[in-house]
Amino acid sequence: MDHKILPLLFIATSCFGAIAFEDLSLEEQVGQVLMVHFRGETANEDAKTLIHEAHVGGIIYYNWANGLTSPTQVQTLSSGLQRLAQKTPKAIPLLIAADQEGGLVARLQSGFTQFPGNRALGETGDPSLAEKAAFAMGEELRAVGIQMSLSPVVDVNMNPRNPVIGIRSFGDDPEVVTRFGEHALRGFQKAGILATVKHFPGHGDTTVDSHEDLPVIDKSFAELEKGEFVPFAHLVTAAETVMTAHLMVPALDPDHCSTLSAKTLHFLRDALKFKGLIVTDSLVMEGVLKKCGSVDEAAIQALNAGCDLLILGGRSLNSNRVGSELTTADVIRVHRNLVAAVKSGRISKERLHDAVDKILALKERYLPDDEGSLANVYTEAHRNLAKEIASRALKTTGSPVSLSGQNVLIVAPSLLKSTIEQTSMFQIATPYYFEGLNPLNSEEAIRQAEFADAIVVCSNNAWKNPGAKELTDALCKSGKPVIVLCLRDPLDGALFPEASCVMTSFSPTVASIQAICDQLDIRDLL
Repeated sequence: MDHKILPLLFIATSCFGAIAFEDLSLEEQVGQVLMVHFRGETANEDAKTLIHEAHVGGIIYYNWANGLTSPTQVQTLSSGLQRLAQKTPKAIPLLIAADQEGGLVARLQSGFTQFPGNRALGETGDPSLAEKAAFAMGEELRAVGIQMSLSPVVDVNMNPRNPVIGIRSFGDDPEVVTRFGEHALRGFQKAGILATVKHFPGHGDTTVDSHEDLPVIDKSFAELEKGEFVPFAHLVTAAETVMTAHLMVPALDPDHCSTLSAKTLHFLRDALKFKGLIVTDSLVMEGVLKKCGSVDEAAIQALNAGCDLLILGGRSLNSNRVGSELTTADVIRVHRNLVAAVKSGRISKERLHDAVDKILALKERYLPDDEGSLANVYTEAHRNLAKEIASRALKTTGSPVSLSGQNVLIVAPSLLKSTIEQTSMFQIATPYYFEGLNPLNSEEAIRQAEFADAIVVCSNNAWKNPGAKELTDALCKSGKPVIVLCLRDPLDGALFPEASCVMTSFSPTVASIQAICDQLDIRDLL
């Protein structure tokens, strides 16, 4: 490896002032270890309360909470939040983060370049493209005041039916994931972005989504060393932040979820030699709440175990849990309970000191950030790069059918509607969108198919959605040429042997669908 982590400073001395741990009140110290979300497209009263009363040190953005509707809106939001931070007694800037992995998980979408995700990159066979894509995403993040990307994902997707990782991973080979992860990490760093290697100790061989339950990785230590641990063992010394996964890994700790496991985090520190910042996955996820019961308790246990930055953002996917999205009042309560835990001695002053020192050191190096220009967002070069990745990732079986001049019916789940409408597919096709991922019946689609010369079906994990498979099977028996586009997990590719052609993009982005259009001779009219 040619990366070395820069030494972490223990006193932050920048243009936001000479700030050391001892200069902060206990309430301010605790606030620094919290990264939270709030609802609002501008720096509103909730944001002010979180920054001024809970003294939070970080903000995480989500589309559903913060709009993220355009580069200008995001830039204005970031600037407004930093102005609120400047008005606090110590004027310590905020660390602003987003999950910008590319592909399936990309918070910045409208007005930003949409890059195919990690599996598409892995399918190109060219790790340099991962570096270029990460650098481009990093430029766009910095342009709107985001300094931290919760990426790259370096989980090895060894279970093809993984419900949470899938095409977010570079692949199922630890060496491939390591090679592409190294280049992605380098790309973010070159762009001046604080990148986060995740999800330690490895979420790639699970059958359970940790948003919904607590997965168990029941493997021997030797098996983990040859699989899940490989990318982390090679990359953490080059990374400044690592995110934990909410997993039970008995080979490391038979009693505690990884995020709450001192044994697991000591392994990361001592055996893998990681010296940087350990950040939790969101503490509202059911995987961690399963053991703790409350976010407050999860926060206390995570900090005690060795996590340095606690994410209190997002929403639980478990519909049975009341209050799954934290409110401003909830964050203030969690902050208060953490302060009480320090005062009572349950959390040692030394543990808090260590965490805050790391956060201040990283803020010294990355903040205040000299923002890039909005001229670096959605550039022609970035769009061409996304197009190249999508084209090189595309895999085709069967005989492609030219759709030029044809009357085409496109069948897809409604969640792909806005994406399809940004491609030239939409210019020639009659769309039929079904709600959800499991259509209740296929009658209307089959009726419309009678009037089509050819049918294009967008398959979005039909392997686990029997209604979608049934619909596609029925269309394949219609007697018309049927082209199946596998836009998510490649498992769908083997489901439809009667299709005229199966095209696998490993990504549901605009660039990936447009690459399919180009191969099918659909003239780009955009």
